[in-house]
Amino acid sequence: MELIAGVKTFIFMLSGIILNPVLFLLAGLALWILFECGTLLAEWVRRRRLREGELPFPVAAYRKELEALLETTSREADVQNLLTKTVQKHEGSLDKFRIAVRIGPALGLMGTLIPMGTALASLGQGDLSVMSSELVLAYTTTVAGLLSGSAAFVICTVRRRFVASDVREMEYLTERLFDEIHAQK
Repeated sequence: MELIAGVKTFIFMLSGIILNPVLFLLAGLALWILFECGTLLAEWVRRRRLREGELPFPVAAYRKELEALLETTSREADVQNLLTKTVQKHEGSLDKFRIAVRIGPALGLMGTLIPMGTALASLGQGDLSVMSSELVLAYTTTVAGLLSGSAAFVICTVRRRFVASDVREMEYLTERLFDEIHAQK
């Protein structure tokens, strides 16, 4: 019986210890998502203002790299390697948002369940002020976690469309420039 009581005490202490890191991580995630919302809005405006024939920045940067590569070599393997590396880099930039989609609600749930234990313990002792403050914390962390995860999902979805459009343009550009080089020979 002492072993079970020790395990329960350890788990209770562990959950109490991780509450503050969970709150800091959740607050940091919410701030980062807010920043990324602004960044996404700015990128969306930039893309909307592009004139006919003008390339988005990632595609224009890739074009410069591709043209520099084609000046030194015309091997298809080198061109394909550059395209593959660039596509992987751009698709990999979405990983942080995919992680945030999962982490936000998980942190919110942890931020909910940990104070619930303290709230229930204070209810048993008749201390309603502690219980109410812990319940407020529990529910606000749920909202913050769900909001962060939902916003990360929207950001990831829109950015995934941007990346898919850029990749399509990069592939077309690669084929066109590679064919031009070989047609001249």
